[in-house]
Amino acid sequence: MTGSAFSPACARGCRPEDSRALLIGAGGAGTAIAAALIEAGVSALAVHDDDHERRGRLTARLRTVAKVPVTEGSRDPAGFTLVCNATPAGMRAGDPLPVDVARLSPDAFVGCVITAPAVSPLIVEARKIGCRTSVGADMYVAVQELMLEFLLAGEITMA
Repeated sequence: MTGSAFSPACARGCRPEDSRALLIGAGGAGTAIAAALIEAGVSALAVHDDDHERRGRLTARLRTVAKVPVTEGSRDPAGFTLVCNATPAGMRAGDPLPVDVARLSPDAFVGCVITAPAVSPLIVEARKIGCRTSVGADMYVAVQELMLEFLLAGEITMA
């Protein structure tokens, strides 16, 4: 993956380098985003998934390749400057938000992989707080190459 992985989000104000990042979701999209965040230079990455075994597998895998701290996170975004949702939470009416938006900092950048609706409930709430945001279409463009590599090869590769 090249340095342009976050180009669409960077155009909206995302600066992953030296950010403390929280990733919600440890499936295929979350795995691709985690690798892209590490490659983009985050200073630390916390991963949360309601499936704790899946979260544990991803964090263990990332620790073998990452040169930054990778920890198991929670739904609490306090203290993070970059928050990414890689879950389907928000696709259906009544879905709970993937993070506690009351704990978001207005200085945080929030991205969400959901493409339908075009602006997810998480992004709506983050914008109310004043966060810069990136919608699902932006995030999909940024990680589609890594998702394909992961699904076809089943491996995370780091430069």
